[in-house]
Amino acid sequence: MTASATSIGGFPLLHPVICGSGEPVMTEAGIRAALKAGAAGVIAKSVNENPAGGRQLDKADYMRLDADGAPTAGQGVSLFNRSGLSQRSTEDWFKAVAAIDRDARSEGRFVAASIVYASAEGAVSIASAARHAGLRVFELNVGAPHASEAAAGAIVQETDPDRLADLVRRVRAVTEGMQLWVKLTGLSSNLPALALAARRGGADAVGMMGRFMALVPDLETFKPVLGTSAAYGGGWALPIVCRYLALTRRAAGRELPLIGTNGVRSGGDVIRMALAGASAVEVVSVIMHEGFAGLTRVVTEMDSFLAERRLIFSDLIGQTADSLATYAEQPETPGRWRDFVPPETLAESV
Repeated sequence: MTASATSIGGFPLLHPVICGSGEPVMTEAGIRAALKAGAAGVIAKSVNENPAGGRQLDKADYMRLDADGAPTAGQGVSLFNRSGLSQRSTEDWFKAVAAIDRDARSEGRFVAASIVYASAEGAVSIASAARHAGLRVFELNVGAPHASEAAAGAIVQETDPDRLADLVRRVRAVTEGMQLWVKLTGLSSNLPALALAARRGGADAVGMMGRFMALVPDLETFKPVLGTSAAYGGGWALPIVCRYLALTRRAAGRELPLIGTNGVRSGGDVIRMALAGASAVEVVSVIMHEGFAGLTRVVTEMDSFLAERRLIFSDLIGQTADSLATYAEQPETPGRWRDFVPPETLAESV
């Protein structure tokens, strides 16, 4: 076992960095490239049982934004996009993914199937297909940010705990023997309750959180960038994700493995999410900014952090979350606000 080894419940991982579902792993070549770049595992590009989900890919568009939130032709620090889903048949795609997973298994890695679902019946059917294909991990994404903007009925986003528990229970019934990971939305303040609901339904782990929907006005044309609202994520989101990881760990306890996603751009970010409670993280936008070399860089930086400090990754999980205090527990610091205002604020009244 290496210093960076971790696990999702009883499912071992070489290290915590997983390539998340997205366009870079839309093909077999992309999946193999992610594994070669060092990913502990790959969540293959999601499928959907409604043809409208696949057709959305033909209207997908992407924009990199700079540190000021403006469009840039450069590498960018945030990704703004409307996405689509795989257009391959589920049977064909899962067969291809399962073949790579069999190869990856001998190296201690994995490839998972993923669904952004349109109905509970579709989620159950596709989960059953993943098990039939021989896959070991199934990610049920109930938090795709595009749901509110996609064609009616193409994508569902679940924010009700009771409905989520029922959905997960139904999917769990057809995925016996598989890992079932549930990915939650970022468009809810009720993430701890949703995580608890997923656990009641039988989830092995919960991922959080999906990207946010946003609007970027173009200062040249005065029109919306890309013409629509779109999903928005970047390093700025990491502190928000870390807070919800910590709150969920507090609500669900240490027994529910958490997977952090949205905001990881460096090895240090992987450590930050671990300290907040994540047993593993998913990255994908960094690959769209830098190519698969970005994934390698993140893994290398994380390994270097651990080696330089002689740390074990699994020992770090939740350390910050477990020491998180409330406002009421803080010592009084009268006048502290004065250090953060302009001098004019403190001038004598005339």
